[in-house]
Amino acid sequence: MAKSRDPFFLALDRIRDRAQTGGYPAGRPIVIVEEARRLGVSTTPVREALSWLCGEGLIERGPAGGFLAVRLDSGAVRDRYGFRLVCLLAGLDLTAGLPTYGRTPQRDGEPVSELHALFDELVQRTGNAVLRRAYDRVTGQLRQFEEAERHAFGDADGEADRILALAAADRNGELRAALRDYHDRRGDAAAILSLGAARLRPASGTSDPP
Repeated sequence: MAKSRDPFFLALDRIRDRAQTGGYPAGRPIVIVEEARRLGVSTTPVREALSWLCGEGLIERGPAGGFLAVRLDSGAVRDRYGFRLVCLLAGLDLTAGLPTYGRTPQRDGEPVSELHALFDELVQRTGNAVLRRAYDRVTGQLRQFEEAERHAFGDADGEADRILALAAADRNGELRAALRDYHDRRGDAAAILSLGAARLRPASGTSDPP
């Protein structure tokens, strides 16, 4: 059976996306039967997918069994921004001396989307699988705060443009400082971002579009 049609991979992809975008109320149980009905699969692939996503830090096991949507308090959010910064700086260190990053518009051309693509590139180009897994894990956990960032920081596009310009000009010393400022700013606003993400989450029980 093709991967795209395998019930496990279908459940894994859909539940991962929903968890990363804040589709589950934080700390609330995820009911396997309801998820299976929503996705049109049996309960077995849903249970397996939820177990897998526990390993990615997107879902957690409840104290009495079952699965819960992860609740990230402001301290946990701050730590994750800090760790993503560590991954990005490691990416710069491991690729020191490589040619300029010179980027042209990708995806939809939005600066913030472009910046996230640059983050991916900084780690991917190291060829370090361990670093990539750590980066992917923390980036997946931070995805749910992206919309809250846009609401909290009115200059997000300009901030992204400045960092992209530094990367394109191969000004790595200034790029390191800019990446640190970017993540420190979000870490300092962790409580605001955590509350903002909670307000932006859909109501419990909201289903995926057909």
